[in-house]
Amino acid sequence: MREFMTLIGQIFLISLVQTILEVFLKSDNRDYQIRIINIACIMGSLYLVLQFVFTYILKELTTMIRLPF
Repeated sequence: MREFMTLIGQIFLISLVQTILEVFLKSDNRDYQIRIINIACIMGSLYLVLQFVFTYILKELTTMIRLPF
């Protein structure tokens, strides 16, 4: 459960940084940079979620389910 709360905290921090950067760049009307920041934040969050799944979830599933191969 501690690892899940850490994951949620990291994703929240990424979304907070994204929102702050969008506010600063919105005043100058820089749509291209905002798009790049949005994509980078989504990719960062996706990386964290995939790392969590492969590290903790799949490890727990393999201990519960014994596959014949």
